[in-house]
Amino acid sequence: MPTTRFVNRTTELKVLDDWWNQSGAGMAAVWGRKRVGKTWLIDHFAKGRRSVRHICRARPHAEELVALSGKTAGVVKTPRRSLGERPFRSWQDALDVFAHAAESEPLLVVLDEFPELLRAVPRFDVELRALWDEVVLGAPTNLKLILCGSAVGSMEALQAESAPLHGRVSQRLLVRPFRPHEAALMLGNLDPPARAQAWGVCGGIPRLLALWDDRADLRENLRRLVCNEQGVLLSEGDLILGDEDIVGHRREHLPEQILRAVATGSTSFSEIHSKVSGLPTRSLEYLTDVRLLERVVPVTQDPARTKLSYYRIVDNFLAFWLRCVEPHREQIESGLGATVLNVVMKEFSDFMGARYEHAFREHLRRLAANGRFGEEVIAVGEWWRAQSGPASDPCQLDGVVLAGRKRTPVVVGEAKWANVVNGSSEAGGMKRKLLESGLADPETVIFVVAGREEVRRSSAVLGVTASDIFS
Repeated sequence: MPTTRFVNRTTELKVLDDWWNQSGAGMAAVWGRKRVGKTWLIDHFAKGRRSVRHICRARPHAEELVALSGKTAGVVKTPRRSLGERPFRSWQDALDVFAHAAESEPLLVVLDEFPELLRAVPRFDVELRALWDEVVLGAPTNLKLILCGSAVGSMEALQAESAPLHGRVSQRLLVRPFRPHEAALMLGNLDPPARAQAWGVCGGIPRLLALWDDRADLRENLRRLVCNEQGVLLSEGDLILGDEDIVGHRREHLPEQILRAVATGSTSFSEIHSKVSGLPTRSLEYLTDVRLLERVVPVTQDPARTKLSYYRIVDNFLAFWLRCVEPHREQIESGLGATVLNVVMKEFSDFMGARYEHAFREHLRRLAANGRFGEEVIAVGEWWRAQSGPASDPCQLDGVVLAGRKRTPVVVGEAKWANVVNGSSEAGGMKRKLLESGLADPETVIFVVAGREEVRRSSAVLGVTASDIFS
């Protein structure tokens, strides 16, 4: 059965622990996309600590305070007042109670889905700033307040230099999806290639990984989760697309058009522009800001200067859903899930190629962080050169590691989603690309080749498999 145990997040927990141990009051912002594990993280952090966790809703002000009072009543002692009979009258009242309760013992208060509160109470961030300055910072209290949210754009705008709470938030924590080796911790019963497949579908999103049955194979999981009328993830892509109040989304659905275009192979600006109903510049910037899209440039290029770029969907599941599931959704809902599954399985192998290349680059970053490629690594990415014509060789490399002030290539690599890869042959191809492009002297770099299960190699090639990446 799918796992539900808490794994990893050691770095995030240390950040929160250090913040908690600072004397006096403190305000923190914790944010990240839905299902990335924010609540899981905060609940784990709160264990053994006196805490109030309140989920904000876009409801009338008085109702919000009544709900908060109910969550507080079982945690904070108010001898002269029953919060059930006399709930908070205002946010000043609530902060007065919290600040007083935290004078002798620290108190953690979590306002989860904080952007929902801002929707219901316009300019509440201005009110909170004033109350924090007056009620909390002016008192001898150890109140710790976490503002948590899934609307990435709204949460980051909340902390901008011009925002009311700028300077009051003393700790910022963006909760990111798991990296491949971290996701593997939730898939312990699978062999490494099967972990790679699960990550290819779910990415590093803990909630989705928790739904993956690590005692079943890829086919059975896809049948259960997406290829039947009741599949719990059959409509998950719709939830992701509607997660952000994206500029133009309600009127033109332009961001959604862009994501669909990228998912089906239109990845350059010109290709995207030709597929959508308007100028995509603004929506591309926003989709990049909220981390649904990533603009990729050759690792040797300055992103601000080069036009040599393409866009990729960051979220594995959204990319998988748009490419492999959503086009067949009507047929799945009509009862053809069993036969559609055969098509999805064939499409998955093509889909997985680019995702495995990304996992390979993440592995190179992990090796670099551990000192495998020296002490001066400054960038890891992919590389390609502009084509001189439609039929010319793009001279592309799946992974390049740069080091030193001169940004010298010290590692080049290729990744193939194939069971067995001939490392010597791939190394020969990389040497040719280096000589043709002048990117680096083949005698000065480490060659790395990744395959799914086996890399047949000589001593001159570092072989990597799913066993290395997903463990």
